Amino acid sequence: MRGIPVHHDELKKPHTVWFTGTAWKWLQLSAKESNTSVGELLESWGREKMDTTPIFPVSEFHPGARTLE
Repeated sequence: MRGIPVHHDELKKPHTVWFTGTAWKWLQLSAKESNTSVGELLESWGREKMDTTPIFPVSEFHPGARTLE
């Protein structure tokens, strides 16, 4: 459904990333094995890292949440 967040609490926006051919093929095969798209595979990986890696205050990603500071 376009215009309505389905899997996450916000809409996705297009971004450009560059990969080597080897990495891109691996991402495609991994996504296919997981029955998802490369975009959703990267989204899931990023969200997992966001929740476990305190690079920024938690509130940066989860407004209203307690910060790690």
